[in-house]
Parts: sequence; structure tokens; C-alpha cells
Amino acid sequence: MFTSKRLDKTYNKSEKITFDNGSRFVIMSDIHRGDNSVGDEFGQNRHIYYHALQYYYEDDFVYIEAGDGDELWETTSYKYIRSSYSDIFKMLRRFHEEGRLIMLYGNHNVQLANPSYIEANMTRDYDDFLGREVDILPGLRVLAGVTLVHENTGLELLICHGHQGDFWNDYFWRVSYLACRYIWRFFHRIGFNYAASPAKNRFKRTRIERKLGKWLDTNDKMLVCGHTHRARLPQPGEKRYFNAGCCMHPRGITCIEISYGEISLVNWTVHTRKDGMLYIKRETEVGPFDLAEYKAEKETDDM
Repeated sequence: MFTSKRLDKTYNKSEKITFDNGSRFVIMSDIHRGDNSVGDEFGQNRHIYYHALQYYYEDDFVYIEAGDGDELWETTSYKYIRSSYSDIFKMLRRFHEEGRLIMLYGNHNVQLANPSYIEANMTRDYDDFLGREVDILPGLRVLAGVTLVHENTGLELLICHGHQGDFWNDYFWRVSYLACRYIWRFFHRIGFNYAASPAKNRFKRTRIERKLGKWLDTNDKMLVCGHTHRARLPQPGEKRYFNAGCCMHPRGITCIEISYGEISLVNWTVHTRKDGMLYIKRETEVGPFDLAEYKAEKETDDM
């Protein structure tokens, strides 16, 4: 019940964007950019992520970051994130300058719901090399959700982080934040996992996914989330719950592509050539499926 109410609120307040079969979007979630310390799990995938961003920038995709892009629970200051991943922020700025960046907040960067926080931390920064302040992401707005409306079929895709209604990560996020900032982040560095995280708890993850799926029982929409870190792209005819996965898994990063009227789940990983040379490979894990098939097919309750 709480999850459905939160999702209703997110949908009603979401920005509506119409797109057609010529549009291209990539949805990534749970990057968790940190301070590049031993507890920063994104650091191992920074080059994969940067290469993927380059690919999507050059191929004219709109980049949608579906929450938890920054790890603001464990990182004590945003300046450490900016300095650790300055190359990535330059790439994000290129998307932003062309109007191709849509950023949403999740539970681990819920501070971005406050425009004052964005203005203080994400608008400008001092560049030591140039000896002056430079723009980072000026005029950035960070949203709770966005709804993509497919003009060819009338399908609506609500994209949000997926923590909506999660007791410890939504209603009482401040308690979880304080516990993570002052207790768990130190344990994290020596191998312990944060107890309230659905990504590390199979039971909690499944329970959250079922609650998100129930919202679809009374809403004729597609729901695209992150939060649980478990990538999912349903077959047409199944319940239309999608998950972009995460960018901090040891095997690589996952994302969802919407391109020319089709939707796919994509995986980016490091591979080895016969001569021992490493390279980054993009593979389609599930799909592509025509969006029209999701409109035509009747949903089932199988999740």
C-alpha cells in the first residue's frame, strides 16, 4: 500500500516526455560514484562506465540516470566525488549541454531533491589546473521520476529509482543515512554489507520487487527502476516491471536501451582477445523487443 501511494505520487509529479520510434534513450541506475577509496565499489568499473557513456553520447542517446548516481551516504563531501571522477563529470556535462541528460535521485543521493544542495555542489567547482571556477552541471534539475510517453502506441514508461515505499530507504531514510555514514561505511571497508540494502539481501530484494509489481496491477504502464541492483527485462506478455541493474557489479555494468521503438537489456564487460589485449564489450542480454508488443499483449501476474 505504501509503495503504491509513493509511486502514484511520483507518477503524478513526474515530468512527461513524448518520444517516437526515432528516439534513443539509455537508462542506468545505481552507479554509486564515491571517493575512489577501498570502499568505493564503482571504482572497479569506472573505465567501463566512461566508455559506455562515450558510446551513447556519440550515438545520440539521451542519458537517464535513475537514482543513486552518487554515493552520498558513505562519502563525506561531494567534492571528493567530483575530484575522483572529473572525467566522468565532463562527459555528463556534454550530455547536459545538449539537453540529453535526465537525472533522478534515489535513496543514496536523496539530498539532490534539494535545489540548494545542487546549487552548492553540482553547479560550479574550482579547477586547480586552470586556477579558476568552471561550470559542472549548471542549471541541473534532479527529479524523483520521469514518464516517457510513446506517441506511436500511447504506452507510458514511469522511470524512478524504485525505493519509493521502502520503509528504511524512503520513509526513514535519515535513520539509514546516519547509520550508514557513521557506522556501516567503516564496516563496509573491511567487507561487511549494509544491512538495509536490498542489493545484498535476497529476501528484501524480492519483497521490494513484488511491491513494485503490484502497482502495475492497477496501472496500465511500464515501470523502470533500479534500487535492487537486479537487472530485469520481461518478455512481452509478462508483468511490465523493468530494472536497469547497477554499475558496480564485479562482472561489469548493465543498462536498458530504448532505441528506434525497441527495448533491450544490455551488458558492458571487460573481455580478453586472443593476443591477451583487454577490451570493453557491449552485449545484448535480453531483447530487443518491440514496444508495440507490450501494448498488444495482455499482462500476466508472473514475476
